[in-house]
Amino acid sequence: MMLHHDLTIDMTIMGLSHGHMQPSLMPQAHRHAEVELNFTERGAITYLFGGDRITVGPGQLAFFWATLPHQVIDVQQKTIFHWLTIPFSSFLHWRLPPAFVQQIISGSCTLGKLDFTLMQTQFRQWRDDLQAHTEEQKQIVLLEVEACVRRLALTTQSTNERRIDTPSSTNMEPHLLSKVELMSSFIAEHYTEQLHTKDVAAAAHLHPNYAMKLFHKHIGMSMLEYITRYRLAHAQRLLITTDINITEIALAAGFGSVSRFYSVFKASCGLLPGAYRSGLRLKPD
Repeated sequence: MMLHHDLTIDMTIMGLSHGHMQPSLMPQAHRHAEVELNFTERGAITYLFGGDRITVGPGQLAFFWATLPHQVIDVQQKTIFHWLTIPFSSFLHWRLPPAFVQQIISGSCTLGKLDFTLMQTQFRQWRDDLQAHTEEQKQIVLLEVEACVRRLALTTQSTNERRIDTPSSTNMEPHLLSKVELMSSFIAEHYTEQLHTKDVAAAAHLHPNYAMKLFHKHIGMSMLEYITRYRLAHAQRLLITTDINITEIALAAGFGSVSRFYSVFKASCGLLPGAYRSGLRLKPD
């Protein structure tokens, strides 16, 4: 596999869409604005998310927010794979368990299993419904996908509660929901740039102090922590998949200085970037 050396990856918009295929390796990572639900009907597929390799095995579901660059790096022979992208606004309006929402927004990929025959049937039905291009069938798909993701959240709820703190409110007002969506989406699109609280707040037309409080209340971490998570994942991907020098990676990921990058990376990963690269780097064919 020849690994792509792009320092930045443009955000694309896919909307509510579906694919059913025998997947192949991706020459480079991609990212898009929606949440994504995957189902491996047969075989297995392995993604690189930031610095994490995640394998979606036979009969398994994967659910994640696709603003984090992701890349298929391994596929078993004869794999049959389904994917569905759902607008981020729809995901937020579902009002799923707060711990689950926070896990997804924080950049985690949730894996789980539901009834195999049901999932096989539903993904095929969703494909047919979306190909019909009617608003009513789109709404049916969204309702059925919501039920599926709710079941998935139930299967992972106890694990999520051990790993992260639950945000303080489970009932976000619609206008506040929109503000949080605007801020988190703005960060996901601009984290490689020089970014300040006032910039994020302006994207949602809020005062910076109020924006920080609202963001922390409903996301469960500060804006700075959230931005740093994206930058770290970006840097991890470049360390693993390229031979670009570490200084260039630090700046490309959005860190203002190399010393800041080293400090944050060591605190988060337990290793300096060079040691991390040596231990985990993917070798091009």
